[in-house]
Formats: sequence, structure tokens, C-alpha cells
Amino acid sequence: MNTRSLPTGSIVYGRLPPGCKLCQEGLKTIIFLTGLCPLSCFYCPLSTFRKNRDVTFVNEVQVDESNLDRTAVLEVLRSASRGASLTGGEPLVKVETASRIIRSLKDTFGEKFHIHLYTSAVPLTNRSVEKLVDSGLDELRIHAPRDILEEKLRIASEYKDKLLIGLEYPALPGNSERLFELAETAEKYEAAFMNLNELEFTETNSSSLLLRGYKMRKDYRSAMGSKETALDVIRRAEEKGLNLTIHFCPVRVKDYQQTGLRYYRAANLLARPYQLVTDDGTTLEVTYTELKQEKKHIAEYYRSSQIHFFLMDAVKQGKIVERSPLLNWMSLEETPLDQEKPEA
Repeated sequence: MNTRSLPTGSIVYGRLPPGCKLCQEGLKTIIFLTGLCPLSCFYCPLSTFRKNRDVTFVNEVQVDESNLDRTAVLEVLRSASRGASLTGGEPLVKVETASRIIRSLKDTFGEKFHIHLYTSAVPLTNRSVEKLVDSGLDELRIHAPRDILEEKLRIASEYKDKLLIGLEYPALPGNSERLFELAETAEKYEAAFMNLNELEFTETNSSSLLLRGYKMRKDYRSAMGSKETALDVIRRAEEKGLNLTIHFCPVRVKDYQQTGLRYYRAANLLARPYQLVTDDGTTLEVTYTELKQEKKHIAEYYRSSQIHFFLMDAVKQGKIVERSPLLNWMSLEETPLDQEKPEA
């Protein structure tokens, strides 16, 4: 097994897990089942609107549980996803709902539609894993407290022929010794991979991280030393020749790959003929109240009061509007466009 750097900034020892491959291409729909969780991790990045609250989201859309299946299918279609991620909080707090939505997506999009689930493993039992496997879950990612990790890996490993099993932890700066011990434990139970996420500063966890001595990098998102810690774990794994894949995932992958590419793909699928798709996955259009006299014939090719962004020179009075297709076409910014020159 060798170590390589990916264009996204990820660094991988071994083979990138299938769920990660799709995430890096923006091809995963994110299903946030609930913000409820039995743990209180000081580094938890969840917003106050989600943390410890029983709320459900599919990508950016908040849904009632009764509408979850339908919304999930629509969001997959809107963003052309080839898989889904079930996360929280703790999804296994709602294992019946998790199993139902997995089966629903598999029935709709086929068995090759890849689904992974992230869990603290606190509520994980033989019965819950069996339910998930029977529903069609492809990949289980465990983030368990150290004192119960072996017990939970022992349970999950009974299904390793039907389910890809891995660990997922933040790379806390200076914690490479403990993280390598976790990697060796994963190897012992024949887990397939271990994801080390770059420690992320958010609005809700920043005070907790700063109080513990962690420092923010100049990107105002990631912690200093987190990447270096992950690379040290990878170096140790390479030296020892572990068969376990270890993947360092930077914060920017979440921003620019997982989310950014999904936005861009969805915008291209949903954009109307008079809209221009930006690199950020938004659209630009021109709305007008008056066209120049010699350009009025253009109006017959577009819906009332709207023309393509490239035709703004035809406008006498109007505005440029930037919208977000995945946020109900919400207007993000409006720029006045007044081409009428004042008299000298």
C-alpha cells in the first residue's frame, strides 16, 4: 500500500473508500436524520439550530419525517447524486427511519446507489446492524468512545462480508499516538479504513477549542497542527505496513468538493434558458422594466421581464439577480442595471 495526494487536498494511504470517492465528486446527498446524540464531543461542529435538536434535513431542505422519503428522492434527482450519507447527531437514535430511507433509496435508484452511515456506535447493537444490512447499507463509519470501541467493532465485524466498516475521527493536533492506537484496533477487527478529518473551527465549537489550546489557521476554518497529526499517523501506518486504509480529509473538501460541486451540478440541471450558472453553483439573470428601443424584439424569446445575462446591453432599466437553485431560487444579490446615460 502506498500514500498519495489527491487533487482535492486529501492524502490517502491505501484505497479511498467508495463513500469518500463520491463525496469528493459532490455526488452524495446528505441526509441529516436528527441532531440528537448521546455524546457531547467538545469538537462537535453542528450549528445551534441542529445540535441536540430532533430536526431532519435533506441537503439544505428541512423536512418532516413523514415527507423524508419523497424529499430525499427529489433531492437526489435535483443534484444528480449517485449516493447518500446518513448523519447527525446520532442516526441510530432513529434506526427504523434510517433503515426505511435506505431501503427506499435502494428501491428507487438501484442497489448500486451507494449509502453510508456515520454513528457514534453508542446505540449500536447486533439487531441494529442487522436492520441496516438488510436495508442495503453499504458502508458503516464508527466514531465511538475509546472504552466501547472494541465492543462495537466486534459487533460490526460480524457483518464485514456484507458491509464495509471503517472508523472516522477528527485529527486532534498532537494526538497522533492515540489515533494510531485506534488504527491498530481497527486493523485487529479487519476494518477497511479510517478517516481522519481535519479539525474544524465553527461558530459553536470555537470557544471550546480555543480554551483547550487549539489555534486556528489563516483560513479561519481549520486547526493548526491537525493535518500534521494526520500525516504522522499515516507515516506510522506505512512504516508498520498496516492493511488499513487511512484517509486525511481536509476541511476544504467539505466546502469545495462535497458541497460546492453538488451546488454546481444542480445549478446546471435546474437552470432556466435565461440564466447563467456561476462557478459557485448560483445563477445570474437579468430582469428589466424597459429595453432599449432597438432591442425590444429580444423580449419575444424570453419570459416576461427576464432575459439572459449575456444580453444585459439590451436593457435600458433593470437589474442583475443572483439566485440559489437549491434554496428555492432565493435571491442572493441584486445589482441595479441602469444603462440610460444622464444628459450632459
